[in-house]
Amino acid sequence: MTKKDITKEILAIHAEETLSKIMADVRSEMDNGMPEGLSSELDMLLKRAKGASEQTPSNIVAFKPRSQTKIVDSFGSTELLAAAGQSLGDWFSQPMSFGGAGFILDVRRVIGSENEVDIYLSPNNSDKGIMEKTLSAYMGKSVEVVISNNGEPLLEANLYIDEAGGAAEGSGVLVEANKSKAVKGNLSIDVVIKG
Repeated sequence: MTKKDITKEILAIHAEETLSKIMADVRSEMDNGMPEGLSSELDMLLKRAKGASEQTPSNIVAFKPRSQTKIVDSFGSTELLAAAGQSLGDWFSQPMSFGGAGFILDVRRVIGSENEVDIYLSPNNSDKGIMEKTLSAYMGKSVEVVISNNGEPLLEANLYIDEAGGAAEGSGVLVEANKSKAVKGNLSIDVVIKG
């Protein structure tokens, strides 16, 4: 003779009856359409969800009015020393380490040009793993990047990331924004989409 847990069986029957009653109540309420209170609450939630998706993200880089630029991904940022460059022309005179992203940024002015530059990313130590992880989504691709100082763009470039993610290089132009302002504070490299 098998033992049955009668309490468990009674609870299961009760739960099934309760669920059936709830479903019957919902069906009867919905026979005449959706109740006004439920409809207005649903409309309010949909408006709130739509409003949240339409909010302008705080990570939009402001460029000249010619185009809107939206940051898609940030490769990394570094804190510049207070003594870093006194003009736009020398903020990049030395390679800069982006420790958390695992690479060194080297910007070199093109000889004979006023604002054209070549940029290079290389691992900041013998372990390429951190840089590969940072660039993994873009391996073997060209991306548009913006280098900014405290949100103000300094350089726009097209950057090609090799298939292994261990190196990247490209070319770009210095942005002519506020040449007299000292470059200090936070420097960031962001992948962007231009509208």
